[in-house]
Amino acid sequence: MEYKAIAIACRMDSKPAIDLSKEILNYLRKKGEEVVLETRIAPRVLPHNGRDLISMTQENTKFIVCIGGDGTLLRVSQTLPQNNPPPILGVNLGSIGFLDESNVRSIYRDLDKVLMGEYTIEKCSKITPYLIKKNSDTIKLQNALNEVLIVSSKHSKVLQVAVSVNGTFLNRSYLDGVIISTSTGSTAYNLSAGGAIVCPRLNIMQFTPLNPFARSGLKPLVVPIESEIKISLIRPRLNANLIIDGQITIKKILPGTKILIQKAPTEAKFIRFTDSYFNRLRKKIIGTLKVPLDDSPEE
Repeated sequence: MEYKAIAIACRMDSKPAIDLSKEILNYLRKKGEEVVLETRIAPRVLPHNGRDLISMTQENTKFIVCIGGDGTLLRVSQTLPQNNPPPILGVNLGSIGFLDESNVRSIYRDLDKVLMGEYTIEKCSKITPYLIKKNSDTIKLQNALNEVLIVSSKHSKVLQVAVSVNGTFLNRSYLDGVIISTSTGSTAYNLSAGGAIVCPRLNIMQFTPLNPFARSGLKPLVVPIESEIKISLIRPRLNANLIIDGQITIKKILPGTKILIQKAPTEAKFIRFTDSYFNRLRKKIIGTLKVPLDDSPEE
C-alpha cells in the first residue's frame, strides 16, 4: 500500500507564499511526514520533489496545504482529479480568502490539529456547464466550484437570453449577463451582484441576473442543486463569453447556442475546524458595526 503524502501548493507569483511553503515543508518533515510539492513550485522550494495536481487523489495524498487566497484555491480545485480528490486546507495570504480556513498566524497550530485528526470535512457540490449548439452537438465544459458566468462579448452591448428551469420557460430579457453559482460561490461574484448568501450545507444553484432590463421581472432565484438551468442566447450577431470560477474563459459563443448548467458528479473537500462558517462570514464578509450598547432613540 502506497504511503500517503501531504502535498503543498501555492501562488507562484508571491514570495511570501513560496517562503511559507518552504517553512511548512520543513515543519512537516520534522514531524516525520512525507511531503510532496505541486510540480510547478517544486523547483523553487525542493527540486525533484514534485507531483502533478492531477495525479493527487485521496489514495495517495492525505491532504493539500493550499497557500495563497481564494483564487489559488479555485485553481487547485480545478486541476485536481474530479473523482475522489484529497481534502484541501486553505491558508490565506490574500485580502479576504473566504474559503481559506487557516492563515499565517495559525497555520502550525492548525497543521497539528489536522495531524491529530481534530477536524471535519466540508463537502461542496460543483456544477457543470454544457454548450448545446444549433446542430444539437453538446460540449461538456469543466466543473465549477464557485460559479459559471455568462456575459456579452462586447462592452456596452447587452445580451438577450431566454431562461428555463427544468425544461419550463421562465423569462426572456436583455441583460449584461448571468451568474449561476453554487452555495460555495454565493459569497463570491454572486454576492457583489446582489445574490443571496447561502450556507454551504444547502445544496443549491443560484441564478443571478446582471443588470437586467427593468421591466423583465428577472430576480435572483435559488433552486435545488439537482435542477437544470438553461440559458439560450437569442440576440443576433452578439457572441457571449463564459467564465468558469474566474479561471477558464470560453470566448465567442455564437447566438443560437444553449448553455445548460447542472450538478456535477463530484465534490470539493475542505478541511474545517468545528463549525467555523459563520465565524468566517462575520469576520471576512459581513463585518461588525461598532455602536454604543446604550444607543437609545430620542424621546
